[in-house]
Amino acid sequence: LVQRLRKTDVSLDAEVVLCCYRAFNPYYYKYAIGGINVFAVNLFALVIVTLVLGYADKHNRYTNSVVKFTLALVSIMPLSYYIGMAIASISAQSNFAVGAVVNATFGSITELTFYITALIKGTRERNKCYEEIVKSALTGTLLGCVLFIPGLCMVIGGTRHREQGFNSRSAGVSSALLFLSVGGVFAPTLFSKVYGRLVCGECQNVTEEPMGHYICQNCHFDVMENNGTLFYSHVQPLVYTVSILLPVAYIIGLVFTLKTHSHIYDIHISDCHVPGRGHHHPVVHWSRLRALVILLVSTVCMSACADLATEHISPILSSSTVSQYFIGVTVLAMVPEIPEIVNGIQFALQNNLSLSIEIGSCIAVQVCMLQIPILVLFTVFYPTDFILVFSDLHVYASMFSVVLMNYIFMDGKCDYFQGTVLVMVYFILLAVYYFSPSPTGC
Repeated sequence: LVQRLRKTDVSLDAEVVLCCYRAFNPYYYKYAIGGINVFAVNLFALVIVTLVLGYADKHNRYTNSVVKFTLALVSIMPLSYYIGMAIASISAQSNFAVGAVVNATFGSITELTFYITALIKGTRERNKCYEEIVKSALTGTLLGCVLFIPGLCMVIGGTRHREQGFNSRSAGVSSALLFLSVGGVFAPTLFSKVYGRLVCGECQNVTEEPMGHYICQNCHFDVMENNGTLFYSHVQPLVYTVSILLPVAYIIGLVFTLKTHSHIYDIHISDCHVPGRGHHHPVVHWSRLRALVILLVSTVCMSACADLATEHISPILSSSTVSQYFIGVTVLAMVPEIPEIVNGIQFALQNNLSLSIEIGSCIAVQVCMLQIPILVLFTVFYPTDFILVFSDLHVYASMFSVVLMNYIFMDGKCDYFQGTVLVMVYFILLAVYYFSPSPTGC
């Protein structure tokens, strides 16, 4: 029973037996226990239940694969929050080099654990669907971070602030990195479109002449199956070259933004006067030892949850009537980013839209400049079916999104209408993925 107590005069030698307070209210989400958000603390119990149920009930006696997949995917959210908090604490108590290495190593561990386990499972089962799911999840993360996260932050922030300003110079740096990363990632795909052979599954002659007009279906550019010379002599060396250059560009970007030109991100925007990234006043949530322990434990639990998710996704892919493209672009891409979305919304409500935009841009850059090269490097040591050649839909959607974002961010000011444009374009692209046919062979 919770009662509202009145202030009374208590003698100095009195002893407090019980202190009651309202434990749940509209501001419950602001509570923290030991520096950890109360929701993340409560959800850790779900992580334990997921791991016990997933590994103890291997024959699905108590529940089915859909429930286990959902639990594993939801459990990734608090674990990604723990990893992000630990990275921030370690980086704040270390020098530039250590902080950059920790951020680059563990910043994408959430997605990489899932992608690598999915590729391994697809290789063992000789199922190409897992490769397409990974590519769809990579593209979906890029689209969500470029369109949905900044757009949603603009809309929600615009409900409280008529017009919001942000650091246009830092946004310009992020846009340049995005153009570079997207161009590098899709360079092998464009190369294969130019020099690959067009292979079609079914063709019908609409005229009776041998050299007449044909209507073909299921056409794609072949760079591997019947055109191995092109792949091994030209496409594969290009993929390795791009996978080396992109991390180098990422390191140069880190040095530029965090070391030599960190003042760019300290420009005071709007009335809140909060530095764009707060380089000079880092926030330390935990001690270095505690952050390291939490980081390692969360990483191990993350790997286990990713293994469970890939283990139980097969029935969903085989029985679902929805395109596999849509599943990868939405569920597998955006669920791990929910903590970042919440953080971005909180910063937008505080009129610090620069940080909200920077969150989405940094994740998108890490996808292209770190995650994809790591997957390519992993394929070298553990051969999988992953080939850095994307479908036309992924290429066009990603390039259009980056161009649109750059256009919106040109003047350094925004409102809820511009955010609505970004969100609506994102939903239109989701509709395209929803109605698109599943990849060949899935």
